[in-house]
Amino acid sequence: MPARTPSPRQGRTQAERRATSEQRLLNATARVIAQRGTTSVTFADIAKVAGCSHGLPGYLFGSKTDLLLALIEDVLERFRTDLVAPIVGDARGLPALIGMQRAFLETLVRPLPYTRALYVMMSETPALAPELQAAIRGHQERARRMAREHVVAGIELGQIRPDVDPDAQAALWFGTMRGIGQQVLLDPDAIDVAAVTEEAVAAMTRTLASEEWLDAAADEPGANGGTDRADR
Repeated sequence: MPARTPSPRQGRTQAERRATSEQRLLNATARVIAQRGTTSVTFADIAKVAGCSHGLPGYLFGSKTDLLLALIEDVLERFRTDLVAPIVGDARGLPALIGMQRAFLETLVRPLPYTRALYVMMSETPALAPELQAAIRGHQERARRMAREHVVAGIELGQIRPDVDPDAQAALWFGTMRGIGQQVLLDPDAIDVAAVTEEAVAAMTRTLASEEWLDAAADEPGANGGTDRADR
């Protein structure tokens, strides 16, 4: 008699089962925090949404602070892999900055729970545990550093004007996206996300792009005005 083929459930390792449970809890945590904030949320609330035992969040993460720290890291990883990577690819400099800007702003049309959850935690930063405050600051620093690296690369590649201040522009780039995101999440019906996205891309292009890069973009087949080509 032939041996039975193990089912996918039977074939998973303990580490894989743990990772699946952790992700399910992180997804549930994002949904709960997006609706209620962090202060009053308990492991029992999260377990109910995740459909698991009340003891599982504590078993897997230890404390609510550790669970929220893991959520922050998960949000950043999703942004990099699910949103930025498919749009930016191997691009560097100004095209990468514009691609990341589009990737973020276009998700605000239908914000994912983890996007809302991060905004809620950012708004609650002064009241959060010191470890979470440090994690939020670290998130902002990494975003600015990523933007700064592309500004520097853009200058080196001749895409961005050489007189641009990379640190100042990185802060402006990050602040623009976060400011728009905050407005959309607080009052979604008041903001035309598509129109704002195009204006943000055009404004950044006008501010940063070198004449040489604009001329080269204008010569591309199908070009129609400069800023539409900046995100290619």
